[in-house]
Amino acid sequence: MRGWDGLVSSALLGTERRPPHFEELPPQLQEQLGEGGLLDAAALATLYKRAGRKPLEGLTPIPAAQGDDRPLPRPAAIRRLAAMLTGFQTAALGEWLRVADSKGWGVPPEHLPALADYARGRAEYRPLVVKAAGRRASWLADLNPDWRFLHAAVVEGNEHWTHGNPTQRRSWLRARRHDDPAGALEALREVWPTEPAPARLDFLHLLADNLSIGDEEFLEQALDDRAKDVRRAAAGLLARIPGSQYGQRMAQRVWSHLTVSQGVIAVDLPARLTKAMERDGIEPDPQEGIGKRAWWFRQLVAAAPLSTFELSHLQLDVEGCSPEVLQVGWAQAAVREGSAEWARALLQAGAKTGNRVAELLRVLPPEEWVPAIEMLRNRVDLTDLVGGLPVPWPATLATSILDQLAKVGTARSWARLASIAARAVPAEVLDHPITREPTGEEDTWRRRLVETLIFRREMYEELS
Repeated sequence: MRGWDGLVSSALLGTERRPPHFEELPPQLQEQLGEGGLLDAAALATLYKRAGRKPLEGLTPIPAAQGDDRPLPRPAAIRRLAAMLTGFQTAALGEWLRVADSKGWGVPPEHLPALADYARGRAEYRPLVVKAAGRRASWLADLNPDWRFLHAAVVEGNEHWTHGNPTQRRSWLRARRHDDPAGALEALREVWPTEPAPARLDFLHLLADNLSIGDEEFLEQALDDRAKDVRRAAAGLLARIPGSQYGQRMAQRVWSHLTVSQGVIAVDLPARLTKAMERDGIEPDPQEGIGKRAWWFRQLVAAAPLSTFELSHLQLDVEGCSPEVLQVGWAQAAVREGSAEWARALLQAGAKTGNRVAELLRVLPPEEWVPAIEMLRNRVDLTDLVGGLPVPWPATLATSILDQLAKVGTARSWARLASIAARAVPAEVLDHPITREPTGEEDTWRRRLVETLIFRREMYEELS
């Protein structure tokens, strides 16, 4: 503002050394100032700076966002959404969005900015918010750089692949991979040499969708990529392709160090790590607690197809290395291939799987979870077993866990299991008898469990 610097100088140096020049102030201030002094002028100037701006001119109004064709849920459901956005039972927010979408309900537009703010630092919520925003997603993304993840909603047209931002390109490739796997691979081939390493790695992960033998040639070339993380990701994808040359190479390497004879598996651990093995993703430096040679061999076993082995090998004695080397490798392969047969056999045999019991349990069909948990709970903490299972749980498992929680006392050791169960119980079990039992003031975890179950039950009723 004209004249403000002069007032500051007079205040700092003193009016005797630097007399104020009120004539430099805007005419409106001079009129109001009258016979006032420096402090009066400073007060008026401050108020003028804060509130005396002229309206901006020549601005283009923000274009209106496209609307949403979906109807809004009933007012009670909207009030519950607003409460979660202000911090009450926020952990149920993702479930609210999923249920609302499945029922065909839209989200009130006035809540979309708060949802975008919530999701910007929580990647797991972003797809839900993108879907909830619908046609308004790209409009909101242009308003705030922190909401640029909403550009993931824009996937139509090849221009998003050729000229879009990283989020738009990733979204385009994911959608194309789902609809036209070969076309997505060809599009990636064209730009691959010019992409930076982080983008190559990001795009490579998207090939996991609809992975097939048609991707093998491209992934084999990626094994020679200049970035280590890209090479490692390519090896992981090749290991998932049935009948790949990668799997055949791993199987050949395993059997060059392993023989089965007279009920014994004899292992001759690799003496050195070859360049070819490193190219195929074998890490040279071992994890803590295992020697180098055993570490290399365990990775070979884990990367080889399970068809390389027989289930009966689990019952054989092992010479030349610890049985755990083979068992951990088989467990990793069973998880990678999603083999319920091998997962079941490893769990029933009590194999040493390197803390992968919960991962193997997840591979089993859901109807086998309850009996498997009963078998395993003497060896593995119950909370660790169920904590890694996908939610919502089957009704049988949810009922079993809530039945147990209803019978136990107030020990804090049950608090973690109760916290997991509160979110994992499916809709049909939310009216469990535990929600109608009285809770004492000292039963903090029990009270929170009941409050959460009731909150979720009411949420489903409002969104029905």
